[in-house]
Formats: sequence, C-alpha cells, structure tokens
Amino acid sequence: MWTKSLMNTDLLISRLDEIEQQITLLRHKPCQCERNLEVKIRHFGGGEHYVRQCNQCGRQKGGALKAPDALTELDGQPARAFDPALEEEYNRELTIRHQKLSLLSREKIQLLSALNGGVDPLYVEQEKKYREAFQKLSEHLDTFIESFDIDKTLLALSQQQRRIKKVKQEHAELNPSLFSSETELKAWMVNLFKSDFYIYQEVTGVHVTEGINVRIDYVFYPRAHLVEEGFEPAPFGIEVKYLSQEKSFAHKAGRSVWQAISYNDCEFSLKDRKFNLKFCLLFSNLSFSNEREVLALYSDHSDDKSMKWAGMLNVANHAKVGVLKITGKREKVKGWSISFAGGLYFSCHLDKDGNRYKRVNENMVNKVRVGSF
Repeated sequence: MWTKSLMNTDLLISRLDEIEQQITLLRHKPCQCERNLEVKIRHFGGGEHYVRQCNQCGRQKGGALKAPDALTELDGQPARAFDPALEEEYNRELTIRHQKLSLLSREKIQLLSALNGGVDPLYVEQEKKYREAFQKLSEHLDTFIESFDIDKTLLALSQQQRRIKKVKQEHAELNPSLFSSETELKAWMVNLFKSDFYIYQEVTGVHVTEGINVRIDYVFYPRAHLVEEGFEPAPFGIEVKYLSQEKSFAHKAGRSVWQAISYNDCEFSLKDRKFNLKFCLLFSNLSFSNEREVLALYSDHSDDKSMKWAGMLNVANHAKVGVLKITGKREKVKGWSISFAGGLYFSCHLDKDGNRYKRVNENMVNKVRVGSF
C-alpha cells in the first residue's frame, strides 16, 4: 500500500490524476452491434443457416434469416463463415479490462487513504461486505443467463443501470456542494487563490492572426513564494466555465476548450504593458472530482460525456491548455494542481502546518508543440 513515507503528496496527486484518466478510458461501453453486423453462414441444427454476426463482439443478433432476404442483403457478395473466435476474443478482452479497472480502483482507494492519513477500519468492513454482495450478484447473473440468454441479461442490466443512475442523479441534484453558476465558481476561485497569485480580472487583448478583440476572465501571475518553489514567473490565463453535466455538455465544453486555446494566440494589455500568456487553464465545476462523477452519471454508451471530456483535454494539452484542478470538495479543500492531459505542472497541498508547493514537470508548459512534434 502507498504511504506518505513512501511517496510524497505531489506524486500521490499526480498518480491519482493518471488513474482517473485510465479508468475513464477503460470504462466498458456496450457494443453497438447494429453498426458492425454482417450476414454469415452458421452451421447448427444439422444444416447451414444465414445469420447476422457482430464483427466486434462476435455475438449472433437475432435468429436465422430467410435465404432470399440474406442474399438481398449480401448483394452478390459471398457469405463468410460465422466466426466463434470473435466472441471469445471480445470476452477475453472484456475480462482483462475489468481486471485492470479493479486494480486501478483498488490503487485509487489506497492512494486516497494515504492522503487522508491511513485506512479507515470502517472502510475495511465495508469492502468485505461489498465483496460478499458482489459474489452473490455474480451468482444471480449466472442463474439469469441460464434461464434466458446473454442478450436478455445485458438488456436487463442496462435497464437496471438506467434506473440506478436516475436515482443517483436525483440525489446529486440535491447535493449542496455542487456549483450552479459561473458567478459562484469565480467568487470561490478568487477567494482560494488570492494568496498565491496576483489576480487580474476581465483583461482585454487582440487575437494576433484574426485581429479580433478578446476579453479573458482572469490573468494570474505567481507571487514570490511560488516563484521560489519553481513556478514560472510569467502570466497565464484562466477561463471560468460552468458546464452543465446534463444539457448540451459537448457543445459548451468544446467551445470552452477552443476559447481557451485561442487565448494562447492573443496579445493582452494590462497597465500599459503588452504580453502573451505562458499557457491557459480552464476552471470549471469539473475541476472537482465529485462534479466529474455527476458527469459520468449522465453518460451512457451512446453519449459518453466523460470520454468526450477526456478527449477534448488530450487535444487541448498540445495547445498548452490544461485544467486548474481541486483536491477535495469546495467546503473542504485539500489542495490544487495545474494539470494537463500529459501530466502535472505544479501542485499545492494544503496542510495545517502550512501549504506545501512543488513544481512537478516544467515541460508541461515549456515544450513547443508545432508541426510534427
């Protein structure tokens, strides 16, 4: 198990960041079979039959087809043989994915325990109960599959997942720790960061290529104690956004990311001085882990918002756009970090004995990403 004696706080936070991204990428999405169906010949019942097989998960969809219908769908192309190895490989990969998710989840819990000063005995008891309940659920599912079939089991699970998500969504909407507006986010952010940065609001500038006037929410400049800890003594931008997890997420999130990217190509003016930003960060309700959990609640296999957000930030990373992340919740902050999809640049751990700062990887803001890099 990780402990503070084995790993400093900054690396703990950095690893937690990596784990969260890996879990998002590994999270299983039901196969969209309708996009991968092919008419094939399958031998069963003492004869050859035309069936539809999904070329991704390998499962047969529906029953046998009438020969005229199958030949029309084949449109003159020869039918390939049904391949049972496809489903075997898909299930094998699914098992490996679940094993990786389990290991990552366990490591995440250990890291959080190390950050919080050790493992809670209550957690150990809850984990034991969870394992026992999980085993019972697995046995019930096996019985369900024997009584019906895999497709009906997956359908039932999907329906139950939607029901559970709806209940959790209703609870999330009543959660007082969630933000509800950009105004609320801005006031909270300024109050937290005013002791570490000089903060300039509503700074104007001009886009160098297009000649369009712009206005960024904030320009931050590190105070002396941060510079002493290795923070680059240069201005950087902060764009604050409230991103609704339920409605029009991808549209607003995509525009917000691009807005931040465009600011890195602008020249700003402040107190008769012109300057460019070293990098730009997004600060939003998704800077908090509990708000990202709500985003996952409103995600499904046809609209995986968590995956879309991770993808946007991966692209933004190459344009020197990252996220100002908070460790903990709004009412109990444990630290903050300047995070890019490629890693951490700088972190702060709030401690009763004083804040602890660390520059983690300066390449996050200094690497030039132009052309084939």
